[in-house]
Amino acid sequence: MKGGRKNLKKASEEKHVTLGDGQCIMQVVSLRGSNLIEVMGASGEKSLALFPAKFQKSMWIKRGNFVVVDESGKKEALESGSKVGCIVSQVLFYDQLRALKKSAEWPEIFKDDLNERVATQQEN
Repeated sequence: MKGGRKNLKKASEEKHVTLGDGQCIMQVVSLRGSNLIEVMGASGEKSLALFPAKFQKSMWIKRGNFVVVDESGKKEALESGSKVGCIVSQVLFYDQLRALKKSAEWPEIFKDDLNERVATQQEN
C-alpha cells in the first residue's frame, strides 16, 4: 500500500498482511540511531534497514519488534558500496503477528521467539 502517511494508520489496523514480491518478515535486533535499524532475517543474516520518515512520530519500534522489509534492491545496493540493504515497509503489531504466525509466510526461525515474547507482554 502506497501513499505515504495517508494510508499508514489504515495499514496498521489491518489484521491480514500479505507479502509482496521482494518483501519478507524480519526482527529488529538493534536501533542504530536516526532512521537506521539492524534487522535479522529468516536465515539469521543481519543487515541494516532504513526506517522511512513517514513512520516518524506516528509509529515507534524497539528491539524485538517485527517489521515487513522490502529487499528488492538489496543486492545492487550492497554491490555499490552502500551499507543499507533494505527499507522497512510496515511495522507489525500484535493482531497481525497472531494472524501471520498461523500462516505459511511466517519464518520458522521466529516461531519459538514469538511465544516467549507474547508471554512476557501478558505478564507486564
